[in-house]
Amino acid sequence: MGTAPEKDELVDIVVRMPRKQVENTLLAAASSATNVDERRLRDAKALLTGRRRRAACFDGVRFYDPSWDMILELYVAMRERRQLMVSQLCSLSGGSTTTALRHIEHLEALGYIRRNWDTTDRRRANVTMRTRLIEAAEHWLDVQAAASRLGG
Repeated sequence: MGTAPEKDELVDIVVRMPRKQVENTLLAAASSATNVDERRLRDAKALLTGRRRRAACFDGVRFYDPSWDMILELYVAMRERRQLMVSQLCSLSGGSTTTALRHIEHLEALGYIRRNWDTTDRRRANVTMRTRLIEAAEHWLDVQAAASRLGG
């Protein structure tokens, strides 16, 4: 150990704990925060902004992960109490409509999202997250927040 100024007494402690226990402790601390939903929304928006900024910096390069982009867009829309139509979600995915529709169908088959037909125009459908996807997205956002607090 190095020397510390006389007025400060430093104690180095090394604790070895299972990773899962550390994650659970950090997640519990994050859950007790009063603005957890606001932090999750802010983090999801930051991820989307970062992904768009990255794409803008690399002219012609396609950074393409349509399912993830759609999940983030749906999460932000849900937290902001906005509806996303299938056509909007397709354009926000960053790829072709055909590919985006395949990803929507896949997410729907897995039970992560639901398409609700518009009552005024049966040609349109809104897409909403099911509880299973909301919980998975929030868990991931919480783990990411905990990891960034640990510097990882």
